[in-house]
Amino acid sequence: MKNAILTTFVILDLLFSHQAMASSQITANKTITGIATYKYYSVVTFTPAASGGELGEGCAGAGNMVVLEFVRSSPENVEGTQEQFSSLLSAYISKSDKVGFGVSGCRQGNGNNLPLIYRVDM
Repeated sequence: MKNAILTTFVILDLLFSHQAMASSQITANKTITGIATYKYYSVVTFTPAASGGELGEGCAGAGNMVVLEFVRSSPENVEGTQEQFSSLLSAYISKSDKVGFGVSGCRQGNGNNLPLIYRVDM
């Protein structure tokens, strides 16, 4: 009986957590124009700016910036950030690689409200 109840809670948790995590796609036609790196995150600036459905996260910041967080509330949320940051640096240095982003949620702070990267497309 305990296992059945536990299994039910796990399934419900998975269902609701996926529904709560809306995500958007920023088209992979962007050129990275700058990367500002801070202790816990980096702000990536790109051109051309994202618009319309690409900004489906409801973030009120600029349409040409996204954030890659290195530290979040739990360790499992930052897996792969080193690889993502490496991809971003490579694209920035080459200036010819076009990138796009999977974004989910917003990072608030310093007067900004920017989309959070969970995926880098090259």
